[in-house]
Amino acid sequence: MRALRESLFRAVGFCFSALLLVMSLLCSIKLAAVSDEAAELEARTAQLKTDNEILRAEYESSVSLARIEDYAARLGMQRPEPGQIYYMDGAGDK
Repeated sequence: MRALRESLFRAVGFCFSALLLVMSLLCSIKLAAVSDEAAELEARTAQLKTDNEILRAEYESSVSLARIEDYAARLGMQRPEPGQIYYMDGAGDK
């Protein structure tokens, strides 16, 4: 009877160890997949930051004061006289 209990205890221990081994392997596989996905997202983020900087530079270079003044002149607009300019204090908005 004692040999049977000992054999049963060993079998249960072996099954439990095997289960822990399988679970740890599955977790390490899942961790590797998440790590790969994180690396891809970091690379994509870096690429998007670079694209954003390029687009910002293109935007800033496309808005030039000379082009705006030229377009305003074609529309028949002219600069305001000093008496037509009124400055407002925006500090009281808060």
